[in-house]
Amino acid sequence: MRSEAGPGRKASFGRKFRLIDDPDESWREFGRSDPYFGVLSTERFRAGNLDEGALREFFAGGESHVADVLDTFARHLGRNIAKGDALDFGCGVGRLVLPLARRFDRVVGVDVSEAYIAEASRNAAREGLANISFVQSLDGLEGRQFDLVHSYIVFNHIPWTRGKILIGQLFALLRESGVMALQVLHRRRAGPLRRAISWGRRNFLPLHGLINVLRGRPWFEPLMQGNEYRLDDVLTLLHELGARDFHVRIEPIPDGDSFAFIFLAKGAKPGS
Repeated sequence: MRSEAGPGRKASFGRKFRLIDDPDESWREFGRSDPYFGVLSTERFRAGNLDEGALREFFAGGESHVADVLDTFARHLGRNIAKGDALDFGCGVGRLVLPLARRFDRVVGVDVSEAYIAEASRNAAREGLANISFVQSLDGLEGRQFDLVHSYIVFNHIPWTRGKILIGQLFALLRESGVMALQVLHRRRAGPLRRAISWGRRNFLPLHGLINVLRGRPWFEPLMQGNEYRLDDVLTLLHELGARDFHVRIEPIPDGDSFAFIFLAKGAKPGS
């Protein structure tokens, strides 16, 4: 499997100057310049480091993730769902769309970035997966219904004020008895100084550029926001929308932050 961002190609970030960060535009820039690192931010997946072994590791992780998601629904919610229609929100290069397409009849990947969709389409074509379609926004899915709606490592880049609207739109796309897997950053272990610096990087991008340089990164490498979603707010919202079964898995990471992976069902279990 070879990528347009593949072996030997270095990231080359644009020079579009903004004072305030726009998460959508930052994601589009990662899609154009360093797409695999934008999805999994480790140096192994940088454009300049992306050899065939790294690509195999990247996509193998997607296969393991999807298998785990389906197993979690079966074990903890009693839902066996590997058929019908699935949606991946924030699909990037297709790391999770591809394994979903091997298990579901039809899959939709949603991503705001044209470049990411183009790369995901190339990856799907290489694998001979013709049951995938892509859209840039949820507005293009009016009238569709899904058995699974999934999003992973996405909402931490979206502020809560916008994210709660998107969560409601995604929930509305579920069929009755459909299920959702949604990951959020529920805790940032950050004192007043770290939070002040984060605020400054979002609202005065030259500060972000300076920090990039101090870390040995390109000045114009986009900001990856880390937005907290209070877990009680998310669960309350989902319950009010109509979710009835929940399983929550806490996923701490080494820097002290913690994600919550929320598994839920829209209505009663089929046959109950």
